[in-house]
Amino acid sequence: MVNKMAGFFTIKSKNKLSLILSVIILGLITLGCAGPTWQGWSGFTAYDGILYFGAMDGKVLAINPSARSQELPFPSEGEWVLPVKAPAAPGGMCGPLGCVPSAKPATIYSTPVVAGNLVYVATYAGDSGKVMAINRLAPGYDEEGIPSWNEGEWFYPRKESKFIGAVVGGLIVVKDTLYVGSSDGKVYALDAVKGNERWEFDTGGKIWTSPAVEDNVVYVTNYEHKFFAVSSMDGSLIWEIELPAAVASSPAVAGNDVFFGTFDNQLYAVDGTNGNVKWTFEGSNWFWSTPVVKGDVVYAGCLDHKVYAFKASTGGQLWQFTADGPIVSNPVLVDNLLVTVSKSGKMYVLESDSGELVRTVDIGYSVMAPLYAEENMVYVHARNRCVYGIDVQSGKKVWEFCYSDIK
Repeated sequence: MVNKMAGFFTIKSKNKLSLILSVIILGLITLGCAGPTWQGWSGFTAYDGILYFGAMDGKVLAINPSARSQELPFPSEGEWVLPVKAPAAPGGMCGPLGCVPSAKPATIYSTPVVAGNLVYVATYAGDSGKVMAINRLAPGYDEEGIPSWNEGEWFYPRKESKFIGAVVGGLIVVKDTLYVGSSDGKVYALDAVKGNERWEFDTGGKIWTSPAVEDNVVYVTNYEHKFFAVSSMDGSLIWEIELPAAVASSPAVAGNDVFFGTFDNQLYAVDGTNGNVKWTFEGSNWFWSTPVVKGDVVYAGCLDHKVYAFKASTGGQLWQFTADGPIVSNPVLVDNLLVTVSKSGKMYVLESDSGELVRTVDIGYSVMAPLYAEENMVYVHARNRCVYGIDVQSGKKVWEFCYSDIK
């Protein structure tokens, strides 16, 4: 098996998880998301006209697109910023010059999710992570990241010295349950209101993708080449399959089918009821971004610079489009348009039925975070620590908001 990452690394690996993870880390550095300068690649969630996302410098922000388009001072109505700190390991060091700071800014890869008055965020801090529920109407965390326990807010695990593994994938809330996968190999189901654990399921390998939930089934993957279907009611195993490679993208569920990409350059369609593989397609590099499904069409961005459209039921290729660089960010659909962006920051607006190019928009900075669409607007979180609101019908940058200097 040969895995390639943007043309920089070529390795042979079959069953050695440590080697796979080493290549992943090198690949992340190659793509420019590791190190002290750039951290995280959170996408957006929206609720009641407000966008919520994790910043690259360890903050959670709520921004109002209406206020940003009017260039009003920040924060305006509904807006706030909350620094999130990663608690230090127990037994901090103190000396004659004082104590080492108890916390440092957390890294947020995971896209937040909103349910009711709570914004749910997960953190990545070395091998450790926390899940937190923030009151979106009155966030109450002090400068050390310790909750002031406004109504409904909670941390999981509750003890400051306890952690789950670092969280990379997104959070999912279905009804009153929050689901999160962790690099400790477990998927957790938490009471979304109180933060109590309902169940956990150990996959036996690091989880760096988002779970998907459909019809009382949780679909989750790990880096031991395993794909699991688990009952959302009690965490019991429904089925599991072993794949030739680890899964690169978070799964997308449509009807009875689950679609995802793997590190051996394959795009899979799997029957969600039993795990049987329905079809595969081999690209020239990893399918990193989460596929998008509408009707009987699957759209998938690939690190081979291409966006593909397939017939979901058969895997027949409908069209492909070549961008100027790897496709890392998840694409989105806006009416009859498919919007994708390359790592270099060039946005492509395509006819979804033909793949014909309608227009391009140059963001001007690298993009790895998932795109988010609402009506005719697409929101972009770029690596210059700015957010852009793009009207895809006109191709106009309606507004931009940079948060580096916001405390």
